[in-house]
Amino acid sequence: MKPAYIALAALLLLGTSARAQNDPTPEADAAIGSSESSDAQSGDAKEAPRPAPVKKDAPFKELAGRWVGEGRIGMSEGKVESVKCRATYFVEGGGNELRQNIRCASSGGKVEVKSNLAAKDGQLTGTWNELVYNFGGDLKGEVTERGFRISVKGGDLSANMDVIVMNDRQVVEIQFFNSSLRGLMLILKKG
Repeated sequence: MKPAYIALAALLLLGTSARAQNDPTPEADAAIGSSESSDAQSGDAKEAPRPAPVKKDAPFKELAGRWVGEGRIGMSEGKVESVKCRATYFVEGGGNELRQNIRCASSGGKVEVKSNLAAKDGQLTGTWNELVYNFGGDLKGEVTERGFRISVKGGDLSANMDVIVMNDRQVVEIQFFNSSLRGLMLILKKG
């Protein structure tokens, strides 16, 4: 994983992140297992099938259920640790409302995030709270063709989050500002 993703822009997790400055599409595709077909390897360059764009109407519909994976968490003092995570998404309102619980553990501790999101006309609003470090705020963002781009602002928190959705996998990038965390990058698989 690249240091830019470790220092990150999440959950969920959440555009003005590192992705807005450097489109991570090739890295994200590689990170979630995009592969070339045997035709491409034999010289017939053929692009791998792409997932359908995320729909602005009912954008959370396909996310319901449990997601597991791993990634990296960066602390403000420069320490980076591997994390294992479990996310549970509860979808309501015909796919326009999402309650999200993410729990991550590393050798140095844990992170627990609870979010509530609502989508209307491609725009996202809601709340975001990290329970271990005790910070949170209001979120707003947008549905993108590849997933979600969100910013979170609170009394002692400012964060950007990008979620890239590709079928049964997600890349979640969060960049924290003004907190003891610098960033969180996760690769999650449904199941």
